[in-house]
Amino acid sequence: MTRGTGHEPGHGHLGFSTVEPMPVPFEGLRRNAGALVGGTLLLLGLFLLPDLMPPPEEGPAVELARGRIVEVIPPGSDPTLPDVVIEVLAGPRTGEVLEGYQQGPVGTQETDPRYDIGDEVIVSISPEPDGIFVAVGDLWRIPVLGGLLGLFAVAVTVVGGWRGVRSLIALALTLGVIVKIVVPLLFSGWDPVWLAVGAASAVTAVTFVLTEGARRSTLAAALGTFISLALCAVLATLFNDLARFTPLQGSEDLAFLQQVARPDLDFSGLLLAAIIFGALGILDDVTITQAATVHELYEADPRVDRWHLAGRAMNVGRSHIAATVNTLVLAYVGASLPLIVLFAAGRQDPLLTASQEIVAVEVVRALVGSIGIVAAVPLTTMIAASLTGRRLPLVGEGSGRRRAPGWD
Repeated sequence: MTRGTGHEPGHGHLGFSTVEPMPVPFEGLRRNAGALVGGTLLLLGLFLLPDLMPPPEEGPAVELARGRIVEVIPPGSDPTLPDVVIEVLAGPRTGEVLEGYQQGPVGTQETDPRYDIGDEVIVSISPEPDGIFVAVGDLWRIPVLGGLLGLFAVAVTVVGGWRGVRSLIALALTLGVIVKIVVPLLFSGWDPVWLAVGAASAVTAVTFVLTEGARRSTLAAALGTFISLALCAVLATLFNDLARFTPLQGSEDLAFLQQVARPDLDFSGLLLAAIIFGALGILDDVTITQAATVHELYEADPRVDRWHLAGRAMNVGRSHIAATVNTLVLAYVGASLPLIVLFAAGRQDPLLTASQEIVAVEVVRALVGSIGIVAAVPLTTMIAASLTGRRLPLVGEGSGRRRAPGWD
């Protein structure tokens, strides 16, 4: 009699019958349905939110519209005559054909801009005592930007699967909150710093739940982010006062904004809020990674006590700090590189250069954000370690290690 090998189809190692689990149709979609529906409903709620912007005290001095160049008028002997004909494509003046003047983009020294017939452009229309002044200010680039945005969304979706889709919804929510809530409330007179902390914390909590799910590591990361943002707000306010920066802090953008915005807008607080939002992007990465590290270590060895667990996670966090702090500082250096080159060309004392407001503001931004990142690692680690093994309402048990990847 021949003995079986135990490897026949449908039999396990000891000869017992095993049955492969039946595949569940659309398992990945079912698994992510709650987050997808919840995020979509929140986005819909943002779009349906009434306009929170306070009514303008007076109409805009310049009306912007989208148009198409239909004719370029050859230059004549009189340079004050219009040199282009534009058909307005969108706005209150849709369908009107206007004569105007070609100009370069704002902030450039381009005196001979190159526009061709058929180009879609941005048209500025300014009222004058005897009519209107029409100027072609720049090209209409939304189709190009839309194509790049679509490429970004495809890349995130293909590589990230359902997690990528959830992250795109979270990104849309973040931008929607800033545009629909934060900016209007700033114009309504809310304190910019604490509005930024509150909005950033709320957005962080929602996006963490959408991308990671409701679990202990998510809660720990959200708490760590909130405390670190509050620390950034306190330090930014303190050193802004100690450095005695002017309200505009050397910013040409704020000088222009002062001319077109409400005169009582807190411009100094606006820049402090920018520090908080600038640090948030990297803080999210630090806190969620550190919280997940704690819970993965705990699941690997549930017998370890919380102090040893926190110590092991800090070993990982210290390696993370160097890279993320460097990333934040390089981001600020990259944004201000032309300014740094300009000062270097003058061959002045570096300390005198760094003391000037336009440079010192960037130094404060980079260092305050970096301190927040450094503080986020131990804060999140201790919070995550203290939550391990505890049952919490509405919060899952694990860190999500058993979730199916990709589209599964």
